[in-house]
Amino acid sequence: MDDQTNTNKTSKKRVLFIIAAVIALIVFQRELLIPLAKNAATSGLFLIDSKDQGSMIAQSSDMTQFAFQHCNAHLKASLDDKTTVTLAEKPLNVWSLGSYEYVVSAEADVTQEATPTQKHKYVCRISYKNGDDISGGADFANWSLDGLSKIDADAQDAP
Repeated sequence: MDDQTNTNKTSKKRVLFIIAAVIALIVFQRELLIPLAKNAATSGLFLIDSKDQGSMIAQSSDMTQFAFQHCNAHLKASLDDKTTVTLAEKPLNVWSLGSYEYVVSAEADVTQEATPTQKHKYVCRISYKNGDDISGGADFANWSLDGLSKIDADAQDAP
């Protein structure tokens, strides 16, 4: 009977210890971690200070034109030898997301082996890496491609 009493006391201590640990974790999270995370989120820690402001309206500027040209270069590089593409002189729309990030929407005439030429729309997301120093906008090395829709045989079947 003595062993059973000791076992009960030990199991009660374990349960109480687990309950106390859970309560301590909840208090730690509520009183320290959550306020710290809120302060970090509302601070300027994640803000990017840039002269380039985003806009919901399509824009036309030197930088949007460079973005369009570099998207075209990336598009040509992504196609295989069996595909010929003729790119438009102007984009359909270009939106600035701010901080020199752009979304370009444009059309291209695409010809693949033994198929007639078809118009395809494509979308490109591209970023200028030199921040407010826009003097290198024409240099391909100063841009990074963040995303590009593909022009392929499957796209020809789509409406």
